[in-house]
Amino acid sequence: MAFVDSDNESAFQVQVVKNDLRSIIPPKEAILAELEKHGYPENDVFGIKLALEEALTNAVKHGNANDPGKQVTVRYNINPEKAILIVRDEGAGFYPEDVPDCTCSDRLPVPSGRGIMLMKAYMDKICYRDKGREVYFMKRRSIDNDSVPSLDPTKGLIRRTICFGGKVQGVGFRFNAESIASRFTITGYVRNLSDGRVELVAEGDKAELDRFQKAVEQSMNGHIDHVHSEDSDPSGDFLSFRITR
Repeated sequence: MAFVDSDNESAFQVQVVKNDLRSIIPPKEAILAELEKHGYPENDVFGIKLALEEALTNAVKHGNANDPGKQVTVRYNINPEKAILIVRDEGAGFYPEDVPDCTCSDRLPVPSGRGIMLMKAYMDKICYRDKGREVYFMKRRSIDNDSVPSLDPTKGLIRRTICFGGKVQGVGFRFNAESIASRFTITGYVRNLSDGRVELVAEGDKAELDRFQKAVEQSMNGHIDHVHSEDSDPSGDFLSFRITR
């Protein structure tokens, strides 16, 4: 039997729908049917449904700003081990780290930001890509129906700090790295250092980080003289990948 890579997004089921709340119902129902077909526990289905509804509603209302001329794209792959879902809008994008913490006392009456918090709580992995236009989230199937929201969103992840030396500033290195990051399920940042190097910090699966680092190095090969890379425990502080100072 041929090996099927469940993380190969080119093989995902895809639905592209109009940008309104009625049109996002069919992909939601299709995903729930897939979960039922694979016998996912009730609590898993609850968490995935909650995250999916938040992602779809945010895409329509906030990402696409209720513009009827835009579309929402839903990609998903559900197997007996895990469910992977990707929701993409056609808006201007945003950085989730800039959304105020909804748990602060002065923000409790304000509803914004709660969706991101709930998605982080119920999913095993969440990553905003392409400047927030696309959200990737994954839930591993629980062993039984006694599952609870994930208490460790960094499980299975590592943090990689990479310093690039050479003619790496003033050549579009950071913008190129940010663009490449949109193709990978990684989070973190890239910035210029005062000594002329570029620092890139990313968190994700080791294999995904290996592929991302290779892509960056190949793309900027003519400007890089040396690379220092170090792996450590992840912080879980990032939801996207961005340029910072």
